[in-house]
Amino acid sequence: MHDVTPTSPAEVSRGDGKFRPPALGLRLSSRLLHATRGACAWLADRESALLGSALAEVPLREPFFIAGVARSGSTLLLEALASLPSVASARYCDFPPVWFPYWWTRLREQLPLPTPAPRMRAHGDGIKVTPLSPEACDELLWMHFFPQRHDPTVDQRLAATDQQARFDSFYARHIRKLLLARGAQRYLCKGNYNLLRLPYLRRLFPDARFVVPIRSPASQVQSLVRQHERFSRLSARWPSVGRQLALSGHFEFGPQRRAECADVAEAVAIEAAFAAGDEVSGYARQWASSYGVLASWLEADPELANQVLLLPHERLCADPAATLRQLGEHCRIGQGRLQNWLASWQHRIQARPELTLESPLLQTVEQHCGAVARQLGYGSITGALA
Repeated sequence: MHDVTPTSPAEVSRGDGKFRPPALGLRLSSRLLHATRGACAWLADRESALLGSALAEVPLREPFFIAGVARSGSTLLLEALASLPSVASARYCDFPPVWFPYWWTRLREQLPLPTPAPRMRAHGDGIKVTPLSPEACDELLWMHFFPQRHDPTVDQRLAATDQQARFDSFYARHIRKLLLARGAQRYLCKGNYNLLRLPYLRRLFPDARFVVPIRSPASQVQSLVRQHERFSRLSARWPSVGRQLALSGHFEFGPQRRAECADVAEAVAIEAAFAAGDEVSGYARQWASSYGVLASWLEADPELANQVLLLPHERLCADPAATLRQLGEHCRIGQGRLQNWLASWQHRIQARPELTLESPLLQTVEQHCGAVARQLGYGSITGALA
């Protein structure tokens, strides 16, 4: 039941541990803030107003956004970039009161909180976390201001021409509040679903740096299937697990899973595959659909392509030093900090055997993902880079 076998070929703080279902306090507070999210948005505006000129003077310069299909190695990149001085990211302890980054940070500073030991995160993939570990939390804001997020019948792509002025101003203030509270200079965000929002985010933040992790489709699809099986088992035993995933904006796996729609007809096919229990076909279609959108955008928009670093997980594992240097230079980390950061991280990444699928399933992945994989630089669906 408690499968803790790492499902990513890279290791950071690996170890064994037993799964713990969401605590009652977390479940209740998550439900409360979800039910009162309109009031939360109003209070967040009051927080901004009270900060006044102090908030207005905070520069919002070159934020980082990590965005890729789940199980692509994004958490590893998040942890690495979050370790940089003067970089601020949402953390596990910021959920669910993610709406109030300044007040919540100041409150936590006044509380006599213990220093908990790192423990295995819910994914059971060997990554250990604490309440202060970086985490993806911004999806709650997107879900509030864009009510049809995660509806598989609605195209989830957001173009630069799409407009949501209320969100645009709110999100910029939200980021500034977090920077002010932490005394940081640059904002770091991980969000799987932001992959279909890159043009929109670039309009909001013209100097943003985007990092898109990717993994060979055969390996990534297998990892997605395993993760779905794990969260489905856990949710069958503890129903609160699936509910908590949904409340935190995660619909990639588990009983609340939904196709991420980049094309309505393809999303219908993905949902049909999932409903039929054809997990490999469903996830292969999802991989191709999401990364296919990216490929078309990069080909059509050279300016966006210049701001996006496509980072294959296989390359990171094979040559951590060179790949991390490429990441740091893309994110415009100063040379002094870059050298210290590389010295800290390049020896912490260890290659593990890649996941494999049986031959008939590989044919399914090739059918759905082969063309997109080759377009994005893979010589084959199993991980060989062209």
